[in-house]
Formats: sequence, structure tokens, C-alpha cells
Amino acid sequence: MSVKVLLVGSGGREHAMARKLVGGSNAVTLFAAPGSDALAELGTCLPFQGEDVAGIAAWAAEQKPDLVIVGPEAPLVAGLSDALTALGIPVFGHPKATAELEGSKAFAKAFMERHGIPCAASHTVTSFEAGAALIEAWPHKYPVVLKADGLAAGKGVVLAADKAEALATLRAFMDGQFGEASKTVVLEQALFGMELSQHALVDVTPDHARFVMLPACQDHKRIFEGDQGPNTGGMGAFGPLPFLRPEDVERIRKELVEPTVKGLQKDGLVGRGVLFLGVMYDETGPQLLEYNVRFGDPETQVLMELLDEDLLPLLKAVAEQKLDRTEVKLKPGCAITFVLAAEGYPESAKKGVPITIQDSSLTLIHAGTRKVDGTWTTNGGRVMNLVTVAPDLAAARAKVLAEAGTADWPGRQLREDIGLRALNHARAGKTVMDPW
Repeated sequence: MSVKVLLVGSGGREHAMARKLVGGSNAVTLFAAPGSDALAELGTCLPFQGEDVAGIAAWAAEQKPDLVIVGPEAPLVAGLSDALTALGIPVFGHPKATAELEGSKAFAKAFMERHGIPCAASHTVTSFEAGAALIEAWPHKYPVVLKADGLAAGKGVVLAADKAEALATLRAFMDGQFGEASKTVVLEQALFGMELSQHALVDVTPDHARFVMLPACQDHKRIFEGDQGPNTGGMGAFGPLPFLRPEDVERIRKELVEPTVKGLQKDGLVGRGVLFLGVMYDETGPQLLEYNVRFGDPETQVLMELLDEDLLPLLKAVAEQKLDRTEVKLKPGCAITFVLAAEGYPESAKKGVPITIQDSSLTLIHAGTRKVDGTWTTNGGRVMNLVTVAPDLAAARAKVLAEAGTADWPGRQLREDIGLRALNHARAGKTVMDPW
């Protein structure tokens, strides 16, 4: 019998998950809201945006899906998981109260401090005057990190190089650059080291606190090679990290993940999804930068490629709060994804450009595409992902670069150095504790 699954979202993360769901050993009838032309080839798209809690809940009440998987953070912060759970529908996605870990930077920092999780020193302000006084007497080295408290589509974080930039950023935030999201601002000490993305599947109730760690990945945020240019949503990622030793992973588990999961339980918060921990590893060990309450993008593309088992039963166990294991089955080696971005990204994105696609051994993930008269065209900033798995990082990099022409169009942007810095670090015999 086919399992009816609703996947909320429309991007590369969701396309990678959908491919894994329908490619498993269970027969899956897939619905996506709002979906995309690429997701329409794997299932049925519904006319609901992710934050349309009432619309999705009404559909779910009638259709009774066996599982709902929520991709992006905004629907979780809007309470979609709560509305569906009230209908008795299993949801892979945290309740609204838990989603505040991403929905509010101030909430997240207070949580970290309350549960003794290593993180940067920070101060939360709700007025320009209080923030300006703090900046005038800033006790740490510059840059200073300013974060809009609420959701700002990944754009609400600024590393201010000096006092003038910090004051100007604070003023812009407080004046409503991101609406209500930036009326409260968190000022943080800057941390320096090697950044990584740590995902954990989390199942927390008053009775139990369980989690499964997935392999650590590394994202590349800047648009240009050598980590130059403006920040993006991510230009490529790989995992696992070749220089991350078992004892390093154990420290992340013991010092960051475990106290987080136990902290949820202590605070009476339910965990029913994934937590994505942004980690800075320096000479003192791992420190937590931030929480995300959903899978990262493009890290999901890497994790789906590495996972050597069906996705459906894994996510369903979390949704039903029946997670009963501490490990997942993984393919050997390393997975990598290179993002293909549109001309003009990240400031703007040239849409409607026809894409030429060739046969290839790579997995091709659609992130921002549209099908027009049978031809795929660009329809977003990050357009596609090229993904593969190979015995090691060097082989994975070489495989994608050899077939980088799999999807091409005029103005396409591609960073060819995804994973290169990490590869050189590993080849030099360095560990995560060495200067990055």
C-alpha cells in the first residue's frame, strides 16, 4: 500500500528529499506545497504556500496524509506543525515553541546560556540607545556581529568591521530594515575558527530525549572563489569533513548536541524534527553559533546522497516520536554538491534563461527552475545543484568538476573551489583544532 506524504517547500532541499522519498523501497504518493515544476514530476503540487497554515490544515484534515514533512523554517515558526498535530497527523517538523530556536536569536542565546552550551558572549537590545552605548564600550575585538532577532531570510546577520559600521547597521536594523524581525538586535562577540554544519534528528517528549547525529558538513557562503564577495544562501557543501576525528565528533555530541536535546526536555519543549547546529570549531573546541530548526540547504543535498537507507521510515519514526536508534546507515566516502547560480545572484537573479541539460553520472537537483514549453529555465538565484558521492573528497570534487557542464546556461555562476580549502587542510596533516 502506498504511503501518502505531504512535503512542504519548493527548493533544492525539498527536491533532494523528494527524490530520496520516492526512490526508496516504500511506495510513496507524494504531494508538495507549494512545490515546483521539478517536484511536479515526482508528485502532485498543491496551491498552498508553506505559511498558509489554515489552507494546509484544511487539506490535511480531508486527505489525511500518513506523514507531513516541513522543509523551511517559516511554516514551523508560523505554527504549521501544531495545527497538523492537533488533527492527529504525524509531522516531521518542530512545534512553534521549539521553532523559536530559529525564529528568535535572543530566545536561542538565552537557551544556550541557560543550558551551559559553549557560545559567543552576547547582549540583546531593544533600543538604538542601548545598542549604541554597548557598541561605544564594546569589550571584545572587532568585528562585532549584529543579528536581527527574527527571521530575515538569512540576511539579518552583519559582521561590522568597526564602530561606525556597527552603529550604522544597528540604526538600519532598528529603523525596520527587516520589519519587526530587526526591532530586537543581538550583538555578539565574533568567533574565529573553522565553521561546520551539524545536523541531528531529534525526538524529545517529557518522557524521553533521543537524537541521531548525521555527518558534519561544511558550507561555502561567499559567491566567489577563495571565500570572496557577498554572502549567499550557500554555493556548495560537502561531508563528512576529512580532518574531523572521532574525538572531535564526540565533543560536538557531548558539548553541543546532548545539552541541547536535554535542554529542550528540561524546558518542556517538544522536539520532533531536525536541528541544524551552526558550529565554530577553534583551538578551545566547538562553540555554537546558531540553531536552525530545519535541514540546511545545500547540506541536505549532501546528506541525502550519503544516506544509505530509506528516508521515509527514519523521518516517520521521528514524527511519531518513536526514534529507537542512535545511528543511520551511510555510504562510505564523501558526498559533495556544487551550486549552479543565476547571473546577478546574490543581488538579483536573471530569470527565464533556457538551461541546457546533458546526461551525466551526477545527481541533478532542481532548486530554482521552471519548465516553459518543455524547456527548463532559470527561476531563482540558486538554480540547480550538481551532487555526487565518491571514495573521498578529492575524488568527489574531481567527479563534479569533470561533469560541470551537465547543466549550463549563459551567465551561470559556479564556484570550482568547493571543498578545496578543507582538502588542503587535510593533506597538510592538520586537524580541526589547527588554525583554519
